[in-house]
Amino acid sequence: MTHVTHRTYSTHWIHGPLAGPEDVNVVFFRGMSLDALTRGLLSIRHIPLAYAKGAEGEWGLVMHDMFGWDEDDHDRPDYRPLCRDGGELAVFTTEPCVAKAHGPDFDYYRAGRYVCGISFENLSGGVGEQPDLLTPALTAARLIGPHAEYEREDREERTVQAISAFFSLPDPDFSLI
Repeated sequence: MTHVTHRTYSTHWIHGPLAGPEDVNVVFFRGMSLDALTRGLLSIRHIPLAYAKGAEGEWGLVMHDMFGWDEDDHDRPDYRPLCRDGGELAVFTTEPCVAKAHGPDFDYYRAGRYVCGISFENLSGGVGEQPDLLTPALTAARLIGPHAEYEREDREERTVQAISAFFSLPDPDFSLI
């Protein structure tokens, strides 16, 4: 009898939180209302697909198509105006380009400023006003630095976990959506 092993593939939400559209941005928000964020997304032509309200002072969640509703709108959304009144946005672009096999990325905005961003393909190459903001969390998770574990297959999931822990983001249950 031949023994067959099956490779287990990750089903973590960073690899497609919604059944259906692949190009989804997962936006955690705090310090602003769901209504204000929804109106802001609509003003920049992005339709919210799902949401979860956060309690006062806690993170809420909105998911929207990465691309705008205009046929030619393939630009990244500018979230700065959406949080300029003191809000915070932690944005995961889950599959920036599935066809070209680009990995996810993350951006953090606060009070209308682009604080930091990273591509999951180059975790040590942060951008924004504080490009090294996530460096301690990513180093502690052994994603960058002298003790980094580059060969592990769960790198993207570990990156999400490190970022989520750093910002105290809730662990969403997408099975209910």
